Amino acid sequence: MRILGSPGYPLDEAWWRHAAGVSYDRDSSPAGGEMRQSAAAGATGDLLPRLAAVNLPTLVIHGEDDPMIRPRAAEEIAAAVPGARLVLYPGMGHDLPRELWAGIADELCALAGRIQPGREDAMG
Repeated sequence: MRILGSPGYPLDEAWWRHAAGVSYDRDSSPAGGEMRQSAAAGATGDLLPRLAAVNLPTLVIHGEDDPMIRPRAAEEIAAAVPGARLVLYPGMGHDLPRELWAGIADELCALAGRIQPGREDAMG
């Protein structure tokens, strides 16, 4: 997480050590989960064209300092989903720093307030 995490926020090393332990206990081959995720991502192909069919309020949250997935990808996703809101956080990497949780929760609550009751379809 020193490489992938958020350079603008303190690293909670104790928490990440705990999370790594829990993850390891859950899957005796930690690389197995990463391999499954990578295989699934590769098998789906380019989903960007399908995002135009999303017809629910959408929030795209991304870190400006994410070294794994560049902010440009978040911008493209938000542009592809009709009416999506993009929130970029300076100093945030490929994690969710505790210091941003309240702001992210506020964004999610605002998003939830835009969802119409009874809407079950997310894509056309």
